[in-house]
Amino acid sequence: MGKFARTVRCAVLALAFADAGAQALDVRVASQLTLEPKWIHDGGRVTGICPDIMAAIERVEPRLHFVGYRHSSRSLSGIEAGLENGSLDAACGLVSSPHRLAIGQPVGKSIYPVRHYLVVRRNDPVTIESTDDLARLGDLVTTQRSSVFTERLRAAGVRVDDATDDNRVNLRKILAGHGRFAYINDLALRYLIRTEGLEDRVRVLPVVLGDEPMWFWVGRRADPALAPLLGAALDKLKASGDLDRIYVRWENMQ
Repeated sequence: MGKFARTVRCAVLALAFADAGAQALDVRVASQLTLEPKWIHDGGRVTGICPDIMAAIERVEPRLHFVGYRHSSRSLSGIEAGLENGSLDAACGLVSSPHRLAIGQPVGKSIYPVRHYLVVRRNDPVTIESTDDLARLGDLVTTQRSSVFTERLRAAGVRVDDATDDNRVNLRKILAGHGRFAYINDLALRYLIRTEGLEDRVRVLPVVLGDEPMWFWVGRRADPALAPLLGAALDKLKASGDLDRIYVRWENMQ
């Protein structure tokens, strides 16, 4: 056997042994309550953008297997607590914040963009150009509890009602006259307007008040092998266009 052939054979054997010794990882993830279409709970079924992304990850990286999310749902603050205390290994679809960077790390390419809008009652003629406008008006804004965007509104001097995680409830509040504005991300907003039949009852203001990437996060207490495997899988899905196709499919479903 020639030197080149021996080199190739050794490389093939090394890869085979590496694959044989690779450990499969069960990745503990909780679905997020009341944030459609990122997570949609329909009886015993859990669908949405994040389940689709996780299924795609498992296809390109068979060593990763996501568990728990079909049976465990948590609030946003509960997911953050899980990353911090180690009861969860990863979280799908969070923007960055100092607190999250302290308890975990975003891995791979961002999974999709998130944009935030204001919603008012249909007959409300108000116009808003910035968060500063909101603060100057002083009107109450209903928004999601524990959201990074909620924290930023409050820091800017905006009056907020963040008593619930449920954007459906926040829309109902402004329709009932509790609060003038609802602050909701674009995907959730389109989904709720359609499913709640609110096309003739609310108006979406055209200004984008928040525009950031969403990431897949790995907790600091997770298996050290998880972050590089998950990051590489997400990079593959981004390069192939699969991540963008998943986002566009759900965006067009609205």
